[in-house]
Amino acid sequence: MYSKILFWNFMTSSLMIMAIYFDVTFGDDGEWEPIDVNNTEFRDTLKKVEKQMAKKINSTNVFRIIEAESAQSQLVDGTNYKTELILSETECKKADIDRIDDIDSCPLLGVEHDIQIDMYCHAEMYRHLDNSCELTEFQCA
Repeated sequence: MYSKILFWNFMTSSLMIMAIYFDVTFGDDGEWEPIDVNNTEFRDTLKKVEKQMAKKINSTNVFRIIEAESAQSQLVDGTNYKTELILSETECKKADIDRIDDIDSCPLLGVEHDIQIDMYCHAEMYRHLDNSCELTEFQCA
């Protein structure tokens, strides 16, 4: 009898510890959580959708990401990200975007004259479980 009571006490306390551990470490799916803008997976996602962003901007030149000001993530069947960004115009032409390997190689337009054109944008991205990424929302002011 005493051993059954000890066993059930052990099982109950083990389940309580597991419930607390999983709640604290993994949180609830679906909640937006602030993350560091230097988070590796977030930065990789930004890099993968940068051309998609550049294509959506109404300009003949390509814009590239200068800075991510804030970032949030949401765990779903993959990861959603939303961010506020600063983009700046480059000398590269949008017509050539599919031939550009890395947008960071495009020189910024107007740097030598301190006339840099910055754009403030909101972006939402989805990173699939296979690590492919897509831009789901993009608006610039």
